Amino acid sequence: MITVAAGQSAALVWAAGAVLDNAQVTISPAAGGAPVLGPTAAGLGVSGTTYSLVWQVPSNTAQGSYTAVLAGTSGADPVEVELDVFVSSLPLYETLAEVKERLKITDTDRDARLAHLLATTSRSIDKTCGRRFYLDPSPVARILNPKGRVTVDQDGWHLLTADIGDVDGLAVAVGRAPGWSDVTALVEAEPTDALEQLKPVTSLLRLGGSWPVGGGQRVQVTARWGWPAVPDEVREATALLTLRLFKRTDSPEGVLGSSEWGVVRVSRQDPDVYALIQSYILPGFA
Repeated sequence: MITVAAGQSAALVWAAGAVLDNAQVTISPAAGGAPVLGPTAAGLGVSGTTYSLVWQVPSNTAQGSYTAVLAGTSGADPVEVELDVFVSSLPLYETLAEVKERLKITDTDRDARLAHLLATTSRSIDKTCGRRFYLDPSPVARILNPKGRVTVDQDGWHLLTADIGDVDGLAVAVGRAPGWSDVTALVEAEPTDALEQLKPVTSLLRLGGSWPVGGGQRVQVTARWGWPAVPDEVREATALLTLRLFKRTDSPEGVLGSSEWGVVRVSRQDPDVYALIQSYILPGFA
């Protein structure tokens, strides 16, 4: 099974075993329903008997399992080859392949459940940390109330923001709609070396001026919000939590059986997962 987040692209490859005439691709929900793509031959690549297509998954695609079918004819015989694709409504922090490797699973029978658990654990880590570790695909405008967000020191006035993972397209304005005043050129993203270290910008320094702190004034910040890259600790925590939840399938009473280790109690909380993400938890979300 291939896993992909809505809004991202998935490279689909079919081994047809023959050169096909009138080859087309159709992608439909595995549970049934109208196709979300095709039938279409647009963008279909051919190399011998191998066919490929890059599916740009629409951002509004519902989370779930999908079947991508390559269909055509070889001589007078119809040929169909299927691929299973799991679409997560939001990005996953670990890959299905990595989790299957840890579980020593080589078949595809449990791919759908594992992919669903990866989506669940990724969002659980977001909720626990009070932040997300994926990046908006394009800049998004947010209106901030500067009250309680402004600090002042010898360097100047700092506006605390949510995580900003990319400053390309960064735009900052003060005031109120529709009379915004652009101050982008008078703003410095902080920490100045954050993005180089694959960490987010969390503050905006107002150069030679101050941020409004009263009078109903607001600050509009347009940016790509989130983290520039998923931290290794978050990836590891996602994998560990996914493994634990998957193994509970075999332990409804909280007990795991193993011929090598005997019976092991499954605890309610995983201290290893918490230790990995602890430094990423925003105050008030622990």
